[in-house]
Amino acid sequence: MRSITSHLNEKLKSPQQTPANKADPKMSIRVSRARTTVMDSDYWTVETIRTADNLGDISLAARRRVPYGSPDSIYEIHIEGGIVKTSIRKYPDYFKLGWVQQFELGEGSAVAIAFNGNWQLHRRKWRLATDEKPFIFWVDSDGVLWSQLWDLSETKRQISSSVTKVKAIRGWKNVNFPDKDQGVIVSYIKTDGKVYYSSYCQTVDFTNVWEPERQLVEFTATAISLNMFITNDFRMGFTIEDSSGNIHWMVTERNWAGMAIATETIKPYLEKSKTELIKITYHDVFEPAETIRVYSPYSSGLEHIFHDAYNKFLWIENVDDGGGDWGRTIQFETLYPMHELQVVNLFLEDVYFGMVIPVGSVTHIGGTKYQASVSEETLVGMNNAQGSVRLTIKNLKTQLGLMMDDFFIEFTPDNLVPIEIPLPVVEEVWNE
Repeated sequence: MRSITSHLNEKLKSPQQTPANKADPKMSIRVSRARTTVMDSDYWTVETIRTADNLGDISLAARRRVPYGSPDSIYEIHIEGGIVKTSIRKYPDYFKLGWVQQFELGEGSAVAIAFNGNWQLHRRKWRLATDEKPFIFWVDSDGVLWSQLWDLSETKRQISSSVTKVKAIRGWKNVNFPDKDQGVIVSYIKTDGKVYYSSYCQTVDFTNVWEPERQLVEFTATAISLNMFITNDFRMGFTIEDSSGNIHWMVTERNWAGMAIATETIKPYLEKSKTELIKITYHDVFEPAETIRVYSPYSSGLEHIFHDAYNKFLWIENVDDGGGDWGRTIQFETLYPMHELQVVNLFLEDVYFGMVIPVGSVTHIGGTKYQASVSEETLVGMNNAQGSVRLTIKNLKTQLGLMMDDFFIEFTPDNLVPIEIPLPVVEEVWNE
């Protein structure tokens, strides 16, 4: 496996990045007492994340399940009063719910968080489409560094011991060579002042594994704080402050193959250069992203096999179930057909309350149109939804077995009639 943990020590360089060699790095930092703030570079707005007199480390990461659009949630881990705590907030937070507390992990001194995912090309830019849940990292009161996939306690594992500081980031992934994946990188400082790292990377057989701990041997001073970053030219780097107050920057080689420039881009630079474009005639013999296969030399028929990992919703609406109830049936259309769509592939939830609405059945009603019904065991269906409802298609495979990207859509149902949920009735009382 050739990932960051197996080639970083060979190729890590102390950067000489100046305007003379076409590099001029800059950093913007905002710090305020007893609080941490986040800045949105698109709108330059500043928002307070958390305020407390006994506030420690704070780390957060945005979840974006598709490469287009904004993130849908922000996940956060922090230390308050010496206790490791977590929270989530919607993004954008239309209903102003704010941070919703999740779970605690006991005493700790340092925390970090990072989403795994895949880099996908959208509008000529590579963007990270994240997994559903992030990795969290925390140092307990004994200096042991732990990792866990959000609230899945069965994934908890020890990374290292004698740790004082920790940071995490998702590095670049080479799309042409799967074994050159920088992965989710966790770096940390130990009590000896040395910097170490480990990463969760994809291997040549497309499985993901945690690689063993490695020391950042290029850094020889005594570290007191650190951070990590990725650059727009497909590098990953460390920023380390030593005990003398000096800042060290260390940057990897580029991990860019297949990600640097679109193949259709033409850039002539000579003043007298001449470019002639030849007219191309396109013949639409079948729909794009489909495969034509002939199963037998004696067969006269052709079968179209859809085989694309990308899909999206075109529209969705709730409809009358035939009995005047508009809160139990939805119809929707997707850009491409879905092979063997089952109930387990549909995830319906009330966005406002964050509650799952169980789906009971799904039917293909023609073309790329489908109908789904809420489970009969659900008393109210969607009728008590206070705002939008989200439908997610997940864990679906193409006809050739390729795992499709998960995709979702949000909509506000019409003609809902709120249903009062009856209070429990005491049927029998006894003492023993």
